[in-house]
Amino acid sequence: MTYQSAAPSDGARTAKVRTYLIYVVLDTSESMRRPWPEAPQDGGSQAHFVRLIPRMLRELADHPVTNKLASVSVLAFNDEPEILRPMTSLDQPAAIRPPRLGYGTDYARVLRFLADQHRKDVRAVQQSRMRDGYTVDVARPWIFFVTDGRPFARERNQSMDEWMGHRRRLTDEPVGARLAAIGLPGAERDILWHLATGSEDGRRNAFIADRRTNPKELSESVVDAIKSSISTSASTGLLTIRTPVGMRRIEGPRHG
Repeated sequence: MTYQSAAPSDGARTAKVRTYLIYVVLDTSESMRRPWPEAPQDGGSQAHFVRLIPRMLRELADHPVTNKLASVSVLAFNDEPEILRPMTSLDQPAAIRPPRLGYGTDYARVLRFLADQHRKDVRAVQQSRMRDGYTVDVARPWIFFVTDGRPFARERNQSMDEWMGHRRRLTDEPVGARLAAIGLPGAERDILWHLATGSEDGRRNAFIADRRTNPKELSESVVDAIKSSISTSASTGLLTIRTPVGMRRIEGPRHG
């Protein structure tokens, strides 16, 4: 945990802590509940993630660095966004609520919701730390966005113009979010690339699945990669994304 001392006018000293707000955003559209042809008895990707994410949170809570530095929120989205776990320190219980049933994949609504919710989460974390006697430096948020389809709402595909403005609210200053787009089978590589942010060398944190990977193994691989990325990044302060096994990094859009 990173502390600095500050000396107020009355001579007392207070501690300043840097903290990281992390969002795991899970597509829960109809296709995420559909069994894959390779595994007809499987409950679909959504069931695996709902099972695996709480385990990931418990394991992160056992990490001596992340359990002090990071707070994590889990969001789901289909026709509407919802909070499955409010922004909470990792030393708090890891349970998440079951997602509501939905059908669409509304990027515009979830990205707008994230931008609005981030302001509330920053205030809540700062107030909580102040009650503990700390002042807080909130780092730029990290967002892990898991999806298996293209943006779709109100019975039609969403154009990029409908959601890119909300994405920019998150990724531009003053929020400056870092966003990793993780595409399961059915996702479109160009959309993932435009959604993701990247590093100074121009590479973006956009990944797409190899269709030969079965849903259980792929879900486990994605969750393991998110956990590893959070652990490494919280230790260094720099977002470092590991490519999930069974996926590849998208090097650039096919169309401009």
